[in-house]
Amino acid sequence: RLDRPREGGGVPRERRDLVAALNGMLARVHEAVRRLSEFSSDIAHELRTPIHNLLIQTQVTLGGEENLAEYRAVLQSNEEEYQRLSKMISDMLFLAKADNKLVSLKKEPFDLASEVAKLFESYEALASERRIQLVQSGHAIVLADRAMIQRALSNLVSNALRFTPQGMPVKVHIGTEHGTALLSVANPGRDIPGEQRDRIFERFYRVDPSRREGDVDNVGLGLAITRSIIEMHDGQI
Repeated sequence: RLDRPREGGGVPRERRDLVAALNGMLARVHEAVRRLSEFSSDIAHELRTPIHNLLIQTQVTLGGEENLAEYRAVLQSNEEEYQRLSKMISDMLFLAKADNKLVSLKKEPFDLASEVAKLFESYEALASERRIQLVQSGHAIVLADRAMIQRALSNLVSNALRFTPQGMPVKVHIGTEHGTALLSVANPGRDIPGEQRDRIFERFYRVDPSRREGDVDNVGLGLAITRSIIEMHDGQI
């Protein structure tokens, strides 16, 4: 019973540290098993939805007398689901490689501010459409894998844009402290409950389980990938 700690009463003093260490190990194993179970359930749920959509659309199309335009519309709809599946599988493979330290980093010095500026350019149209102002300040030179850091930053900024009310700003600040680069992404919006803040970096975890947007880029793995990238660089998020 992983969720039942060993009783320390009546244990000789010289063995109490051993009992405490054993209970700590059981608690960590119990948490790992719980997360693995949730992860497996979430994978099944996330894969089932697009596959179910593809199957239904295909069956309906094959059973009808659609014209060429209708066939094209179905294929375009299916393409979106295929893109979602492809991205989800690619993200899961990346996380699996990261877990097993199979991702190689190509480190080079560069200014974080220039990467944020490039990122803001790519999101300018979306931000403008929602009247969201993108604000950046500060700079810091880092020795890192540029492509990996771009991916991590993109995940953070796109997440901020998704949950920022219209007309409000997303702010990115860069600085240094004791030789370490610091970067913050801040946006107004609903607070995340304190007990859930550590869990938002878990795979497929959502603060609100009912929010499962159809966005191809939103499959619930972005923050997990970001954490893996930062930790690969011996950083913290």
